Amino acid sequence: MPIDTKGFDDLIGDINKMADRLNTADEGAPAARRILKAAAVPVEDQMKANASKDPKIISNKLHGAISTGNVKKHKRTGLHITIGVHRKDWDDEEYYPAYVEYGHGGPGPAPAHPYVRPAFDTRQDEAFGIIRDGLLNELKSK
Repeated sequence: MPIDTKGFDDLIGDINKMADRLNTADEGAPAARRILKAAAVPVEDQMKANASKDPKIISNKLHGAISTGNVKKHKRTGLHITIGVHRKDWDDEEYYPAYVEYGHGGPGPAPAHPYVRPAFDTRQDEAFGIIRDGLLNELKSK
């Protein structure tokens, strides 16, 4: 059974045009990077709120250390962004954000007080909506 490939070149051309639109918006900064940064905002905000609501973990240091990293490109998985406490930005010798999230044993064990995972679970739909709408708007705007 023969396959009719009429219009295939047009489809590939349209896909290439869409990719160009996402890679050249906003003064040369890729639109996808801008959209990922925007989508990280609600998750970061929720993470800060979560880290601040439990009286046992209230710490201006922990709250202030929560941030969104730069968008990076991975050769296998594409663009990604990190949100949370980036160890390289922690200015104290004692790094404890992971112990707050997961708890710890030892002579003075402490239970987990998750603030990272619940933030993602709570705001992932909103972040996805920002990505979806941002990409659609970018593709329609050109």
